[in-house]
Amino acid sequence: MSARSRAVSSAGLVVAWLAVLGAALWLLFARTTFVADLTAFLPRPETPGQELLLGQLADGIASRLLLIGIEGDAPEALVATSKALAQTLRASGRFRYVANGAGELPRAEREALFALRYHLSPTVQADRFSVAGLRAGLEQMLDQLASPFGAIVRPMLARDPTGEFLSLLRSQQDRVRPPSRDGVWFDAQHQRALLMVESATPGYDGKAQRALQAFIHESFAQQRAGTKARLLMTGPAVFAQQTQDAIERDAHRLTLVAAALVIAILAAAYRSLRLPLLAILPVFSGLVVAIASVGLVFGTCHVITIGFGATLVGEAVDYPTFLFGQRQAHERTGDTARRIGRTLALAILTTVLGAIAMVASSFVGIAQLGLFTLVGVGTAGLVTRYVLPVLAPQPPLLGIAAGDRLARALEAGMVRVRRLAWLVPAALLLGIAYLGALAGSVWERNLEKLSPIDDADKRTDQQLREALGAPDVRYLVVVRAAQPDEVLAKFESLHPRLDALRDTGVMANYDSPARYLPSAALQRARLNAIPQASVLRTRIAQALEGLPFQEGLFEPFVDEASKLRNAPPLTVTDLERMAWGLGLRSLLFESGGRWIGLAPVGVVREPARLAQSVTEWRDPQVSFFDIKIESDTMVSDHGWRSLVLGVLGLIVIAIVLGVGQRSWRLVVRTLLPIVAAIAVTAALIVLAGSRISFLHVVSLVMVLGAGVNYALFFIDAPDAIAQRSQTTLAVLVANSTTLSGFGVLIFADTPILHTIGLTVVVGAALSFLFAAAWASRGTARAVAS
Repeated sequence: MSARSRAVSSAGLVVAWLAVLGAALWLLFARTTFVADLTAFLPRPETPGQELLLGQLADGIASRLLLIGIEGDAPEALVATSKALAQTLRASGRFRYVANGAGELPRAEREALFALRYHLSPTVQADRFSVAGLRAGLEQMLDQLASPFGAIVRPMLARDPTGEFLSLLRSQQDRVRPPSRDGVWFDAQHQRALLMVESATPGYDGKAQRALQAFIHESFAQQRAGTKARLLMTGPAVFAQQTQDAIERDAHRLTLVAAALVIAILAAAYRSLRLPLLAILPVFSGLVVAIASVGLVFGTCHVITIGFGATLVGEAVDYPTFLFGQRQAHERTGDTARRIGRTLALAILTTVLGAIAMVASSFVGIAQLGLFTLVGVGTAGLVTRYVLPVLAPQPPLLGIAAGDRLARALEAGMVRVRRLAWLVPAALLLGIAYLGALAGSVWERNLEKLSPIDDADKRTDQQLREALGAPDVRYLVVVRAAQPDEVLAKFESLHPRLDALRDTGVMANYDSPARYLPSAALQRARLNAIPQASVLRTRIAQALEGLPFQEGLFEPFVDEASKLRNAPPLTVTDLERMAWGLGLRSLLFESGGRWIGLAPVGVVREPARLAQSVTEWRDPQVSFFDIKIESDTMVSDHGWRSLVLGVLGLIVIAIVLGVGQRSWRLVVRTLLPIVAAIAVTAALIVLAGSRISFLHVVSLVMVLGAGVNYALFFIDAPDAIAQRSQTTLAVLVANSTTLSGFGVLIFADTPILHTIGLTVVVGAALSFLFAAAWASRGTARAVAS
């Protein structure tokens, strides 16, 4: 090819690179949406139970719940602050429900609920409207009028002498409620005022939740003026926001720190800023194209994926290092790229193939990381191979010459390391033996390990939850049916059984959608129990004999009750806009063409007995659901699948190496030290008291890609001491940048990033050591000949 043709070809490569980079930048800024929801790092649901679990985590009965405590001042001040804060929150319209023990139902809600009392009250039955029943109700009303509740009873007396509305309100009081002071909920020690709030914003909407929680803090700051009160706020929505903040904070700062460390290492190695800046071009290109690709394929890009850019900095910068580090004196970079082209291509291809196992993961977040790595590393490799030689035809050399101090030091170090070659197979056998002996207990199943929430916040949440009697939503009795009314009817048949379990101490309380909306059959039975107007008028007159009530006082009751006899039953949609429907909306919903009803069970003292009882009912529509066990099983099952995918990736890499190296002996020599490093890293994780999770598997796949790169270049090192030392230095610099890029993740607050960082740092360091020990001079040529 003539010089002019080479120039045209080179210019075309640069133009193509800039065009791809420009398109990726446009996609990144114009079309890519970034999210920080940790549910992306949960697997895709494969069973009805898993689907229910993920739905509850995303926007279930607890995801919108905020538990608030006010402490640090005298009880009187806490009462005033609680009432003022609750009033402000209700008036804002941002919340479905605000409860602090005082004025739980606004006036409009009370009037709407009062009009539905005969549909909803559990005490409506025929004997309530007999003469004896009416008289008993009237006598009870007399007692209520003389009590502190007289102001509440008096306005509704003429319309509700049997007290159905009070019975309706009282039906919700059998749930555990905290003690109150001046109408405001407090903990048992009366040191902390309590509120329970449900946001109108979905729990997974991070941006809206951040604004909502900021509004609560601002409102509290205004109401606490002049007091020493402090605000505590917990709950799934709060923890989700804290998690998102931690992820975003780690993603931003650690990527910058990693980039700075990598540039510093390269600048020290090359004694120049030019090469580090050139080496960043493939990394930058890989980052941009990878983010744009993830957004294009998945519709969104997780912030953790961006944080993973820190790892790409440490991984993809290896390729420019190998390229520049292999250049000999008076050699153009393009000639170096062609000379080491096969080894460089194998290094890039094995890393990309390792990432394919991640792309196939059922964890959406892990699949994103896999695609990010695949595209990012592939792009960085292509830019290194074809664009950098054009932009840097003759960069500075590493400066190693035969006999100089650095060359002698590196060669002496490699001689000492090669004496440890026997450790590689020994380490492999010991690592496999140790893991095999503990095979039944090495796998991490606890989903909570992903959470960055500290123990102090978890304790506060538990304290507020217990004080408020809020269910922890771990244990659920689940009913599935074709229609919502079937679900309600089924729960009505289950209430006596659940009551028996509560009364025997198996659990403290439970909730149910049938508590908020009875089935159509039960509503009709209640309405049919109301006599006709003439009968009811006669009975009320008889019941009034001897009681101090005016004649005709209860005519409104007769008119309203008799008219409701023929009213249609209420449906789910009738309660949608009412606060009373809050519980119903949370506990009854449609999913996949079926209706699902949930009965969350609180303070379960004997979970095994509860589960056994539900099983013994032998009802195909009813099941018991332990969210923790279901989530742990899901994580374990999909973790094993990640392990299988990782092994398949290793097999594919071995096949590619076999084709590229044309020798299975070289394949074994390349992979054995890296597999040994992976086995020892996994054993060290368990030895340190941790368990292997799917995150460790993903991290070890990355170790495989980086380690194979080291082994390839060590095996292909030239005979000449200076050139061999130059290869050793290049691999050492590549390893240092990898350790730096992943090492910063160790300091992440997010367990996902911390786990990835620590695992890859240990694995990459061992891979370098084992690959250097196992490599021998001239192996490639000896085998080829």
